[in-house]
Amino acid sequence: MAAQHSTENLRNMAFNRFSLQVLVRLILIGVTMFAGMWSYYETDIFMSPIGFGVLAIAQFVALFYYINRTRSELLVFFRSFDNRDFNKAYNEYAWGQSKDELKVAFNSVLKTFKKLSLEREEQYQYLKLVNEHVSVGLISYKADGRIDLMNKPACELLGVPLLGKVDQLENHDATLWQQIQALETGEKSIIVPSTGNLKLSAMSKAFKLADEDYILISFQDISAELEEREMDAWQKLIRVLTHEIMNSVTPVVSLTTAVKMIMQNNAGELKTEALAEEDLNDIYKSIVAIEKRGQGLLGFVKAYRDYTRPPIPEIGPMNLLTWLCDTVQIVKAEMKGVAINLSPTISENLTIQADEKLLSQVLINLLKNGAEAMEGQGNAQIIIGSQTTKDRLHLTITDNGPGISDDILKDIFIPFFTTKKSGNGIGLSLSKQIMKGHKGDITVESDAGETTFTLTF
Repeated sequence: MAAQHSTENLRNMAFNRFSLQVLVRLILIGVTMFAGMWSYYETDIFMSPIGFGVLAIAQFVALFYYINRTRSELLVFFRSFDNRDFNKAYNEYAWGQSKDELKVAFNSVLKTFKKLSLEREEQYQYLKLVNEHVSVGLISYKADGRIDLMNKPACELLGVPLLGKVDQLENHDATLWQQIQALETGEKSIIVPSTGNLKLSAMSKAFKLADEDYILISFQDISAELEEREMDAWQKLIRVLTHEIMNSVTPVVSLTTAVKMIMQNNAGELKTEALAEEDLNDIYKSIVAIEKRGQGLLGFVKAYRDYTRPPIPEIGPMNLLTWLCDTVQIVKAEMKGVAINLSPTISENLTIQADEKLLSQVLINLLKNGAEAMEGQGNAQIIIGSQTTKDRLHLTITDNGPGISDDILKDIFIPFFTTKKSGNGIGLSLSKQIMKGHKGDITVESDAGETTFTLTF
């Protein structure tokens, strides 16, 4: 700021000096012309008017030369900005005279812009160095596809060399290019290059710089993170499967061992005599128990099979309020003692693209879960509301039950995880699959006295 004020002061001084120089020269020309006229009419000296005339012409020539020289210096000065050449220096002392303020101003301005140019170049080199050392791949290109920035991690992650235009990606990996074209601005997506075993998190951002439209795409390798999450999910699933299978197999083994002991004599051989009525009753009860446990295990396996084959949504237009009213009416008879209220924020004319039957399955599951959590509670109620943010619709289902503890909350969407005595634990996990099939999501927040499930479309 101080440099800017100093430059401005020098510039004002220089132009004031220029104006003064022109004014003085014009006054001298006027005085010379007046003297020539006076000598012509008032004296008899023939050479005096000629001398004053020649002097006036010389002064005109000197003035023209002075103005033209200043104009030429200004042109050179301004052209140096067009050429980004700030290394030129002007001689501030002409013919041993005092400083020429115009030259001083020129040099000061050039020095200031040279400093700014160096700072800009240093910042550019700094950003370039940072871009090359970060692990995130970056590609920035203009609206016409010309790449302005492509760092080394981007080349390595995408498995391509440095490119001049972004559409040249198609020559190296057509599938990758299609995935990049499908990126929506501001949204994260997972893209998978054809070469290598990488999974990349990609995000596109559009911006404008100096009246030029740019698109910046970042790439980050999340293969290790996904593998870790996948391993964690498998471990949780195996724990649930092991728990359920052990719960069924352990009593079956115990009961078959008991039946075997009843049907053997002391020598470990099969009894040939008729069994006592009490033993027959024990055998019958054991077989019934084994059958029940077998059916329970079979039902569990069928539920697992159904979960691994999620239904494919049949998308169509659906009026949100009408669908909510119809679904609530279906389940209302089973919601004894629980009031279900629809928020006035739900628009009557809001239509979404969804599978009505599958979403009804999700909503009914959430309503029943809320009712079971509030069983025996006075003033139990569930409020259904909605809100929109940008191009997203958020449908909230809030109950005033006791809430869900943190240790349970993190596992409720895991397949077959359940805290109910009777239940297979696939309701919420299947609901999440249905929402993912709609390119949406289901999330939950819970505190003491309130639990909210949010369906995002």
